[in-house]
Amino acid sequence: MPSYSNEMKEAMVVKLCTPGGPSALQLSRQTGISQTALSHWKRQFGSRPVMKSRRPRDWTPEEKLQAVFEAQTLREEELGEFLRKNGLHSTDLDEWKKEIAGIVGSAKKARGRPRKDLELIAAEQEIKQLKRDLRRKEKALAEQTALVILQKKVQEIWGRTRTKSRAV
Repeated sequence: MPSYSNEMKEAMVVKLCTPGGPSALQLSRQTGISQTALSHWKRQFGSRPVMKSRRPRDWTPEEKLQAVFEAQTLREEELGEFLRKNGLHSTDLDEWKKEIAGIVGSAKKARGRPRKDLELIAAEQEIKQLKRDLRRKEKALAEQTALVILQKKVQEIWGRTRTKSRAV
């Protein structure tokens, strides 16, 4: 059984953990290293890619927030070590702080009612207009029905009167 250096193992784990990267089986076929060994190394070194190979713009928002919080608790010497270890610059942290402040600020501004989707607003306006039309048409129908009933009553009353006067 061949032995591999830690650098080799870490490189394989980075390949496995890269988004869109090969699976353990595919990498096994490419490199000739057994799938079980690759899976074991992945568990051994963790499923997160090594931070050195990541650019600051590849960090997720959660990781950025965590890094900003962690950096705020460190002294200056520790901060320098933290930045070097994670491949960051102090400007990266400053930008991330501004992003977080912007998100928090916009959340504070949006305290009123949330904005509705334009399609929802259009649909609500259409429903309102249709309800208005329906009420208007129901009133007109009720008026027409009343007129028909009155006409029938008038014909019934006048029709009897005319019939009696003809008979006489």
